[in-house]
Amino acid sequence: MDFRRGLLLIATLLLLAPLPSSANGPAAWVVATYAYPQRDRAAAIQPLADYLGSRGGHPVRVVVLPSPTALVEALHAGRVDVAVPNLHAYLQARPGAGDVVALPVPDVPAAQADRYRAVLVARAGIDSVAALQRQAGELRLVLVGRDSASGGFVPTTGLREMGLDPRAGFASLAYAGSHAAALQSLVEGRADVVALAADVYDAAQPDGVHELWRSAPIPPGPLLCRNADTVPCDAIAGWLLEAHARDPLVMAALRAGWPEFGDAQSFTAPPSISLALPDRE
Repeated sequence: MDFRRGLLLIATLLLLAPLPSSANGPAAWVVATYAYPQRDRAAAIQPLADYLGSRGGHPVRVVVLPSPTALVEALHAGRVDVAVPNLHAYLQARPGAGDVVALPVPDVPAAQADRYRAVLVARAGIDSVAALQRQAGELRLVLVGRDSASGGFVPTTGLREMGLDPRAGFASLAYAGSHAAALQSLVEGRADVVALAADVYDAAQPDGVHELWRSAPIPPGPLLCRNADTVPCDAIAGWLLEAHARDPLVMAALRAGWPEFGDAQSFTAPPSISLALPDRE
């Protein structure tokens, strides 16, 4: 473990240590999300936490967990009260099936929502799905992360629909950690096929790279709330729907942390999401 990762682990453990109620008031609500390279996610959710604390007259604190999966585990364990997930974490949490409920989601403009998709792209010589199917056993596959949506379970679902097993059907499988890093691994010859967010690929359009497949639009995951006597999830949902008028900084900060939120200005009621995580990942 390197020094930076060690510090992150220590900070995470300290932040997750329970804060007992005191004579001066209740334990703080924990507003949390997951880390992502080159994104200051603590800054992205601090205005949200401050807003909820102000509306509820309740202390709050911000926590950034190492991954979407860690975020969901902390939510179910009662160490997180309000979570800003990605779609993978939202589906993992199974909102409505017990201790977690769905909150409103940023209302992404339709044209921008249409651009949030996954793509599979490949080096020269692999210019079709048929070529991919023929050569998969000789190819190095790179994904963004196990619990990424556009760089993880959405494209792996697409591969399975092509008859390809992401784990056993390729020469190797690796995780790049970010969309930009995944594309760079292809450009630099360290991968043969990569999956990533379509907007990152569309912005770069590197030479010698072929797009093989593009998913349907991917919905963003609604915020999540821990259903407990000490956490007023219904009230929090209402406060979020009023945030655009009460404190526009809440959404501005979320947009800075999550490019898939586009130019969203307000929250909207959580939609019905028909996607499901695959049985095998």
